Order: sequence, then structure tokens, then C-alpha cells
Amino acid sequence: MESEPAPRPGQDPNWPPSGDDPAYQPTISGPAPGYPPPQAPPSQAMPPGEGFIVAQPYPYPGAQPPPAPWPPAPATAPATRTPRRRGRIIGITALVVVMFAAGATAAVLLLKKTESPTTMALQSGQALGPSAGVTLTGTINGASANVTVTRAGTVEGSYTEDNSQVSRVTINGVTYLKAPVAFWSAEGDGTGAPQADGRWAKAPADRVFVSFASFTPGQISRVLEHVGQHPRVADTTFGGSKVIKLTDNGTTYYITTSVPNRLIHMDGTSGAARYSFDVTPLTAATISPVFTILHGDVQAMRGAAEPDATVLPEQKIQFHSNCNGNTSCTVSIKVTVTAHSPSVLLTMTVGFSGTKGGHPFATCTDTVTANTTATATVTPSCGLGSPAWSRWVNSHTSDFNTWADPTFTVTVNTASDVAAMQSELNREQAT
Repeated sequence: MESEPAPRPGQDPNWPPSGDDPAYQPTISGPAPGYPPPQAPPSQAMPPGEGFIVAQPYPYPGAQPPPAPWPPAPATAPATRTPRRRGRIIGITALVVVMFAAGATAAVLLLKKTESPTTMALQSGQALGPSAGVTLTGTINGASANVTVTRAGTVEGSYTEDNSQVSRVTINGVTYLKAPVAFWSAEGDGTGAPQADGRWAKAPADRVFVSFASFTPGQISRVLEHVGQHPRVADTTFGGSKVIKLTDNGTTYYITTSVPNRLIHMDGTSGAARYSFDVTPLTAATISPVFTILHGDVQAMRGAAEPDATVLPEQKIQFHSNCNGNTSCTVSIKVTVTAHSPSVLLTMTVGFSGTKGGHPFATCTDTVTANTTATATVTPSCGLGSPAWSRWVNSHTSDFNTWADPTFTVTVNTASDVAAMQSELNREQAT
């Protein structure tokens, strides 16, 4: 433990201390070798032969030496530093070095500290953004789901809804579902529901209970790259990995804390549906099989059912005058058509029979386009010609009855519509 500094001359009657004081080591000091002797101020003369006494060392850092008497005299011995002072100076210097070294180490440790949640989210978003698509595997409302969303927002996948297994394709913002008739009937869909049984059908807006528009790589990336400086986060683990749970606008993102930071899971809601998905980014190579499936599905969507459509007859079916002969018979009926699609194809199929509700001996069909931006009124017509009508008439030798029973289906997608969707898929895959 270092001693307190000695008082200066003039401040204590016992100054200077005796030579026995170990803290006081007087030496006769003069100018250092090679330097000119100190000069007295012009108003004073330096008495010859007089020196001055310097007390060394000063046993506390930062203390200043007491002023030496003036004028100094030429030194009789070279200036020296006692070993004790050198050791003290070295000790202080070493302490400073250690302190600086400790500060440098602390700085390095701070640089290696875990990244901020904002940085983790940013880097995970930057990694996901360029992906060709993402596969989302998990649950929707607690039921299994497996869906792929491409960079452009095209959706291909399947999930369980209303206890029915549903296949789904969304392309150009239009969703098509393939599900059993029980699925369509569960919500009281229109007269087209039976035609949608087990085939591709254009889904009404109220049957698309999960929108995947916000699940494209670009959309997810934009959210993660702009979470702000103080996002809501919690530390946890998921799938054996340390992650942060970052919540933004009702969606929770699970981001790995280890570098490189990656998004591995998402929880949230879409409308009234609750989802929980593992997230797998796709490359151009790994998404290729998905496009193969999409091309096949789209080809099967020509004449896809419009299950939400309703057809209401405005009159009984009409027999035209040619039915009085034995060559041909034409029938027609006026109907109104409503649907969510702006344009649909209405197909009328008429079964001809000899009794009401009997097995038809022949059928005819007609398809007309109905503009259903507003309620459309159309009059489809079809008929029988020779030999079907001729055979029927000639089989009777007296008066007879003929019944015509019409049924209707409403569909979407002509051959040109399907070709346009195929072109869209080709363009999307190429980019």
C-alpha cells in the first residue's frame, strides 16, 4: 500500500522530512548530459556552486513535485532516476496497458454479441426474398395442410376443410378447388354444386377461407426487412433450434438466432382460419415438380364447374312447330343465370322420353355464354333430328306424348382460357 505524499515546504514545520523517511530520497540534480545548463531569469543571478534538491518519487499517480528553489545551480552529478521510481512508473504503465487491453477485449466481445432481433429479421428476409417459392407444411384450423406458393403468387396444394379433402390451385388471383359434393353442399351452394363433385370448380370468394397472397417469398421478405428497431420478440426453441419469436401485425415468425438467420416457421390467422406452417424456401430446381403438377391441373380446368351459379327457368320448356312432323323437333327455354364469375358457359341438356321422368330415348345439348356481371337472361335451344326423332315418331301408330326434361350446368374456362393459363405458368417458371 502506497504512502500519502509528503507535504510541501512551507506547509508543514517538519518539512523536509529526515533522511530516514523511506518516501523521501533527496538527490542533487543538474542538467541532463548534452543539454545546456539552465539559465536564470535576467533579473537574477545564479550563485555559483549552488544546486537544488528534488524529492523523488511521488508515491501517488498524478501528484506534482514541489517547486524547486530558484535559482538552480549546476549539477555536481548526472540526473538519475531511482530504481524505486522506475518500478513505480513501469507498474503504472503496465496498469494502463492492462486497462487498455481489457477495454479492447470487451469491445471484441461486444462485437461478437448475438445480433439484434431487427438484424436477424432483416437477414432472414433477405435470404428468403429471391426464392422461387415456398412450401408451407403444417395445419389450417388444426387440420393438415401442404401448400406451395410461387414467387408470382400461384398456389398449388391440398388441405382439409369441413371434413373434406380439398385440392387447390390459385392462378392469376382466381382459385379453383376440387372437392366432393359434400364440401359444396355444406355451405348451401347453388344448383351447380352437384356438377362440382370430384372435379375442378371455380371457388366462390366465400369458399376461399385462406388467402395465400401474403405468403409469397417477396411479401414475407418485405415484412421481415421492415420490422423496425424495437420489434416484439421472445427467445425460445423450435424444432431443436434456438429462435426468436417475432410478432408483427398478428403473425409470429420463428427466426433462427444462429448465423445465417433463417425463417423456419410461421403462426397466424387468415380471415377466420388459424394456420401454423413450417417454411421451406424453393429454388428453380426444387419448384420444377410443382409446375409440372400445375400444368396438369390447369389442363383439366377446361369447363370447370361454377358451383355457386343459380339457374332459374322463366317458363316451361317450349316445343317448336317442327315437332309436329317426323323429321326434327326443336325445344327451347328462357332462364336467368346468376354467378360470381363475370362470364360463364350455360349448358342445357334435354332428355326426351315417352313418360314424365322416364328414361330418355335421346338427348340434345346447347351451350351459350352468359354475361353474369349482372343477372343474365338467355334462351338456350336444341333438338333432335333424323334418325332419332324420325324413329321415335314412326314407332307410334296413334297419338302419343313426348316429354322434354332440361338440366343445366354452369362452367367456366374455354379452350382459349386454358391456353392463356398455361402460357402464364410457362412465363412464371421461366422467370
